[in-house]
Amino acid sequence: MTPAYLFFYLLLSDDTWRLVIGVSLAVILGPYLLPLDQTGMGIYVMFITTVVIGWAVSKVPSRWIVRQLKLLFPGR
Repeated sequence: MTPAYLFFYLLLSDDTWRLVIGVSLAVILGPYLLPLDQTGMGIYVMFITTVVIGWAVSKVPSRWIVRQLKLLFPGR
């Protein structure tokens, strides 16, 4: 297993892009979704919930991204 293989495997994986989209949504939307009096554990639960929801709704966009990348890198 070479570093190039691992790189392209992660780059062309559907789940990688779903995770990236989910974490990005949680980071961007987190401050807007949390009430100001939220405790430490509540912050983590809200972050994880937002990541999971972002992962679930990003199926179609992530497949489009992977399709476009496979056209850009044929034979990978």
